[in-house]
Formats: sequence, C-alpha cells, structure tokens
Amino acid sequence: MTNAAQYFELARAEEIKGNKCAALLFYLSSFCDSFNSATEYYPCGTVAKIQSLQDQLSLSNLQLLTLVHSYGPLSDAECRELLSCSLCGCTTGIKEILSNSAYG
Repeated sequence: MTNAAQYFELARAEEIKGNKCAALLFYLSSFCDSFNSATEYYPCGTVAKIQSLQDQLSLSNLQLLTLVHSYGPLSDAECRELLSCSLCGCTTGIKEILSNSAYG
C-alpha cells in the first residue's frame, strides 16, 4: 500500500469519527503524496473529499492552500499549484506543473 493510500485510509477513519479537520489534513497529505511518488495515479477521489471538507469547514481556497505541505520532491508551492489546478479542473495546468517540476 502506498503512502497516499495509507493517508487516504487515515483520512476516511477520521472523517467517519467526525474529525473533519484531521481528515482534511490527511486528505491533503494523500493528495501531495500521490504526485510526490511519481505514479500515474491522479487523485480524483481525494480532490472530491478535499472539496467536500473545504465546503463543510467554510474554508476559502486561500485558507485551504495554506494547509498544503509537501514532504517529497515537489515543493510546497508546486503542491499548492497542483491543488489549485485540481480544484478548478485544469488538467493542462497540472501537466505543465509536473513537466516543469523535479520530474520534468
């Protein structure tokens, strides 16, 4: 099981317990790790969970983006850009960020 999958499972467990803030942080970790692990997997389900919790917690996009921290090859800024593009469905932006990153 990948780190992204483990973070996702932890997030689901926290969400089930009603710990929305903890769940959101784990979903964000899952999101970043999906890209940091350089897999071909795009975290659609994770983005949907992040958006749902963002709405439930009444967080603006700026507030949400300040919670993003990368613990891998991608920088915090790159992961924030990836999340921003993901939230608006800009796949071209995602591909551009990844091609210009450490993987490019």
